[in-house]
Amino acid sequence: MRKIVLGALLCLAAPATAELIGGCQFDRDTLTFAGSPVEQATCLLRKVELMGRKSPQPLPPVIARLMEQGGAPSAAQKAAAIAVLPEPYRDYAIGYQDLPASQTDVGLPLLYFVIHDTSEPFFGTDKFPRHLNQDPKVNSFDYYLAAEPVAHIFLNRQGQIWAAHDFSVPWRATKLESRVVGPAARGRFVHIETVQPRRFLSGATNRGQTYGPKPGFTPAQYKMLAALYVYASARAGHWLIPAFHSTVDDLIPDAHDDPQNFDLKRFGKELDTLVSVDKAGT
Repeated sequence: MRKIVLGALLCLAAPATAELIGGCQFDRDTLTFAGSPVEQATCLLRKVELMGRKSPQPLPPVIARLMEQGGAPSAAQKAAAIAVLPEPYRDYAIGYQDLPASQTDVGLPLLYFVIHDTSEPFFGTDKFPRHLNQDPKVNSFDYYLAAEPVAHIFLNRQGQIWAAHDFSVPWRATKLESRVVGPAARGRFVHIETVQPRRFLSGATNRGQTYGPKPGFTPAQYKMLAALYVYASARAGHWLIPAFHSTVDDLIPDAHDDPQNFDLKRFGKELDTLVSVDKAGT
């Protein structure tokens, strides 16, 4: 009897095994993906290919360095990022720059910067417009003007920005947040929707079988994404871990396949420009 009671007490004292969700192993209790910041970024920035397939790719040196060193954007880096942002969003960013970023209900700080593509407008079997990046239909924000827009930021192919929710607002834009973990995860992620249209793959019958144009994003979009990343990290008080929508939701049923055709090296180059302002003494 004594052995049975002792065994029961030991079972009660032992910590329960944490529930790990998805391919990058999100811990429901800590609201954090598995591994060091470098390991998390490496998993969360795997290349997203057609039909949501993932393939490894190296981190740009600047991202690896920021994840290894930690810390936060300097005043010069923050100012450089704000200077890149277009009007009228720049004035908005200046007005909100001292407001803290979001946190969860239990006080866990913002940690992840999630890049999406809108997969809109959808052209079905029609060809993409010849002058895609200048096309008014493609670059309009009208598609996203819902009562509850799905992301914090919308960024079109011309580099224009519409702020649907401030970075201080806990929000959700992935299945991990909305269907698996629920409201507890809100505030841990900020979401950037980059405009990229889609059309059907040959012989496709549903919206899960689509592809975007190549190149997937414009130079203006990469430049603004880098600036938004530095600005959001400054608001959070630490370098955020960058991620893709599809990798956040990896292995969750009906997960999205965005962003398609994302050039991580190009994003790293734009980010390096902003981060290097301290070295230049500006």
